[in-house]
Amino acid sequence: MKSTTGKLSDWVVKIACGRDLETQLQEVAATGQHGTPQMLRTMALAANGFAGAPQQADLALVFGCYRPFSTPNILREVAWILGRLGMAHTWLEKENCCGLPLLHQVAPEDRPQMVEAAQGFVRGNSKAAAQKGASRLAYCCAGCAHVAKSVDAGGDVSHSYILDVLLDALKGQSLRVNPLKVAYFEGCHTSYRRPFPQTSLNWSAYRQFLEGVEGLEVLDVAGGLCCKNQPDRIVAAALDGGVDALVCACSGCTVALRGAGQGKLRVMSYTELLARALGYEPAEL
Repeated sequence: MKSTTGKLSDWVVKIACGRDLETQLQEVAATGQHGTPQMLRTMALAANGFAGAPQQADLALVFGCYRPFSTPNILREVAWILGRLGMAHTWLEKENCCGLPLLHQVAPEDRPQMVEAAQGFVRGNSKAAAQKGASRLAYCCAGCAHVAKSVDAGGDVSHSYILDVLLDALKGQSLRVNPLKVAYFEGCHTSYRRPFPQTSLNWSAYRQFLEGVEGLEVLDVAGGLCCKNQPDRIVAAALDGGVDALVCACSGCTVALRGAGQGKLRVMSYTELLARALGYEPAEL
């Protein structure tokens, strides 16, 4: 396979980090990870609430190659919520990349071959989860969840975004926050919808759930804006609504929006909002 001859976007160049496509494939094959050595990943997980995976559980977590490093707060929030709810869970000590960072780099004629490789990566995670007694894989990365649902639909292990699992567990719970007005940004979904347009996560349900949180007022940021190309416009649109914070349901969009909002507007992950609605104190995360 060869890299696309077209101009790669800046964020794709960054994740390649000077490596050619073949080198990246070799590293994924050897370690499972696209971006970091296994030891660093293990240390990052332990530092954010996931040290020593239980041997057996029905629910297994997949963190993604980059969530432990670019959004460690999401891991801390998920760990806190699972503990607060008493939800048994495990995770994969060695986790495969979903293949999405590589899919963005291949030439169009090589995409089917890379999709096949991604399917192999995801099914490897499914097999590892099944060996731990898990029938469900929950992804802390929206992109990973989207890819997994696309390439391994109908497998023995189900694939869900972490919000699906958490919101299902929170049904019927009393949730409240101190009066808070937020702008809600669903996410642009551009990076993972392009290679897999037939798949979608349950974005409308994530938005609807917030209507049941006492003390929360939600405004919607206009759609059609991409976090990679227009993060400043998204933040500006939120500021126009006079909100206290911008909340993003997509883990990947959270990264860019936090950068754009620095010094202007607080940007919260969806999991932080859930944790607050369950009564956490900031020092607990």
